[in-house]
Amino acid sequence: VIKKQLEHEPKGLEITWRRQRRTNRQNRYLWHVYRELAKGLSEYYDAPITADQVHELCKSHFMPQEEVPGIGKMIPMSTSRLCRSGQENAFSDYVEQIKALAAERGIYIADPDEN
Repeated sequence: VIKKQLEHEPKGLEITWRRQRRTNRQNRYLWHVYRELAKGLSEYYDAPITADQVHELCKSHFMPQEEVPGIGKMIPMSTSRLCRSGQENAFSDYVEQIKALAAERGIYIADPDEN
């Protein structure tokens, strides 16, 4: 449908499709969540756990897996790939899953608008 509409547009018309990106605010909040969970898990398990470790743990635990073509290895799909695949709430769902994991261990992580 779009192609047929574009055939009648003036020459030189260029359309660029851009994927929706996570905002800086969303990214800062996600890493705040990772840091808070790392701090809580470090206390819970009495062992040092970093935000980077929590990031990798959450990706492997909550993200759907996709196969790397030609290699056959399954890897977690990124939130940006999920958003491009049409799952509009992928980012917020991912954050809520992480917060639920934290809550199961008695770790409270405030919403970004809480004072």
